[in-house]
Amino acid sequence: MKPRIRSVSLSKYARVANELGIDPLSMFRKVGLDHSCLNSPDLLVPESAFATLLEASSAQTGHASLGLLMGSYWRLSDFGPISLLLQHQESLSAMLKTLKDYNHLISSTVTTEVVTQGRYSIIQLHLDTERDSPGRHPTELGITALLSLCRHQLGKSWNPSSIHFSHSSPSSTLSHRRVLGSEIVFSSDFDGIVVSNDEMTGLNVDHDSLMESHARSLMESHAPRPASKSLEQQVRSTLQSLLPHGRHSIAHVAGAMGFTARSLQRHLEANNTSFQETLDAVRSQAALRALQNAQLSISEAATLTGFAENSSFTRWFSKHFQQSPSRWRQQNWDRKLP
Repeated sequence: MKPRIRSVSLSKYARVANELGIDPLSMFRKVGLDHSCLNSPDLLVPESAFATLLEASSAQTGHASLGLLMGSYWRLSDFGPISLLLQHQESLSAMLKTLKDYNHLISSTVTTEVVTQGRYSIIQLHLDTERDSPGRHPTELGITALLSLCRHQLGKSWNPSSIHFSHSSPSSTLSHRRVLGSEIVFSSDFDGIVVSNDEMTGLNVDHDSLMESHARSLMESHAPRPASKSLEQQVRSTLQSLLPHGRHSIAHVAGAMGFTARSLQRHLEANNTSFQETLDAVRSQAALRALQNAQLSISEAATLTGFAENSSFTRWFSKHFQQSPSRWRQQNWDRKLP
């Protein structure tokens, strides 16, 4: 099935489009989206059409931060029925776990992972699309929506330690500073929000465990959680988080997932795949995404793909893409946004 997202994002688009002076209904028709979605926030629409809509609108308006502006209007209720359960969680950590448990109700493209590093936790955003790179606008929308979730739990005026984007900085970051209100790092090795461990696990003094139980029972009766991700999907998700940190061996991944290296390989083989095949697939996506970022050097692309040496990265890339990284970049240079 093609990747899909909830149509609530289209209502945010329509609001921003009107503010920027373009006709949202006309733009919907150009990319093949039905405007009736505006009245039904829980419909599932093709993610590819949504991404095309944002790119076309950005080109027409000259505005490089449509996703950011759309996310600035995001409310807890925009997460859909799951918002009833999200608002009764005892901590930010519990909210993120609940969001992950019911992610199928929101989007088939969005996943989040929490990685702890010392005194901080990184809430990483992963967008699984049909494109080599998910794109600036969907990524900024996703991060800003996640930020709204954090602020619901920690306070409207709360700011994280830093916010990271893997894409390059626009010519002006005024909108980003206004909406995000914290240190912003572009051309980073991940997309995500950095918070302290204390903020992640701090308990909400107004938490009502009975209300949470009622909300969870209601969710389970109307929208039960689907079967767990396949093992290969779990391995891919774990690799996406560990790869930029150079911890991508089967031993590292198996340890993070609670397996031994041998048992993980055996389970993957039983599903007609292997760890190396999965690693190469995740690496390919990471490599192409890094090379499309004009702010990243070949050396930085190698690091993000899990290689300590440029020569190793070049050999691997040439084997899989039949040309060197620099040659691929010359032929596929991403157009610069205003």
